[in-house]
Amino acid sequence: MPNVKHDDTHDAKTNDTFDAQNNEDVNGVPGAKAAPAAASGEKPDAASNGNSNVASNDNSNANHNAKTNAKPERDCVLCGCCLELCPLFAATNREELSPRAKALLSGPSKFTAATLDDDAVAELASLCLACGKCEKLCPQGVSVPRLVARLRAEHPDFRQWLWKQWVTKLQPCWSLAAKGAGLIPEALTPANLGLALKGLRGLRPDNGLRPWLTVTRFPVEEFRQQYGERPVVLFDGCVGSGPRKAWGQAARFLLRGLGANLAEAGFSCCGSTLGVAGLPEDQLTARRANVEAWRKADRPLLVTYCATCRKGLADYAAPGAGAGIFANSDEEALWAASVTPLSGLLSGAAGKVGRGVPTVVGWHRPCHAVLPGDPGDADCKLMSSLLGARLRTPAKANCCGFGGIMQLSAPELSTQVGQACWNGLDGALGFTAAPEVVSAYVLTGCSGCVMQLTATAPAGHGQHAQVGHWLEIVKTD
Repeated sequence: MPNVKHDDTHDAKTNDTFDAQNNEDVNGVPGAKAAPAAASGEKPDAASNGNSNVASNDNSNANHNAKTNAKPERDCVLCGCCLELCPLFAATNREELSPRAKALLSGPSKFTAATLDDDAVAELASLCLACGKCEKLCPQGVSVPRLVARLRAEHPDFRQWLWKQWVTKLQPCWSLAAKGAGLIPEALTPANLGLALKGLRGLRPDNGLRPWLTVTRFPVEEFRQQYGERPVVLFDGCVGSGPRKAWGQAARFLLRGLGANLAEAGFSCCGSTLGVAGLPEDQLTARRANVEAWRKADRPLLVTYCATCRKGLADYAAPGAGAGIFANSDEEALWAASVTPLSGLLSGAAGKVGRGVPTVVGWHRPCHAVLPGDPGDADCKLMSSLLGARLRTPAKANCCGFGGIMQLSAPELSTQVGQACWNGLDGALGFTAAPEVVSAYVLTGCSGCVMQLTATAPAGHGQHAQVGHWLEIVKTD
């Protein structure tokens, strides 16, 4: 596709069209409904003790609120609101990569677009990071990631097959693959696999951060009042159950510190990247398997420490998630109220920083860190309370550029967005200007972000960039 530059005059015209055709308040938000009680004949919502407070937690209720507060989706009117946050457009200034271009060409639309042949549609479908930033700004409620996922499903190719095998068949081998990736010389790495292999190298077990934060106080009483003896299971995700098992170990240590009634469940991939890749049937299979595992564990509190996994799990209860996932609407509402970020449970914790730690620590906010209904980024809030002024966050939360299957379909664009993200982190940390004083040390709360930031880390600033999940700095001994 040709490079098309952004035209502000066109924005003005389409905004006029938008105002003329939409007199109603498209930003109106219906009131949220309370989660219904557990299905008759089943155990109470607390999955054990009838704890009526379970659904009142802001973080665990966010998914149900997201569903009831969702804006009705209508046609794209080319208003251009989405351009403000689209990381692909910001990094390239190419209009054909913008969300409104995809919405226009993939339909439905009030405007007539030239007919695309199958190859052009397939090319367009592959150039989306599925970060969801555009959807948050769209006054029409258009979900471009859903449109793109549908197009990918309609135009399958070898990259989708490869991604499916990697996620559904080869996930148990990720630890071995992470070790092996470091043995492959870059000169012999296929161009379309280079970025993915760099990310894998960063997940080697010996490549994690050194723990240096001791939790000195756990909010035990707050947790007990909120959840009582309700069973708690941890959703580790593909990375946490594979090459980064240390994340799960640290998370379980923290849950034990809270006095949680820990249980285990046989979860698989959350299915998020499968849906983005245009593999809806495989995504639905993963969703059904995870709900069944949750069911067998007596419908416990479902805790996760990856922002993308949490978004993927929350979407199980979203409109159009797929048939047959839940037994009834009560079970669906209970699932939505059960998906909870680990960091939200630790609000009020206190900690102590050891010696020889970075003077400045950067924080990268994942695109899915804040879901509709959330009071804020729970991970960032926890790290801010524990690290104080040591933690620095860029003024603008930039997408890392991971994009799932984009790692295979357009690694050069994914890399370009990743480099722009690092520029923002550099602006907050200043490691390029003063490498002898400040290191490129960055924490985040998403497994995909860890991979991508590791793969696109800048070179030549005098120090080796260090990237990791915030759980890596927690001391467990």
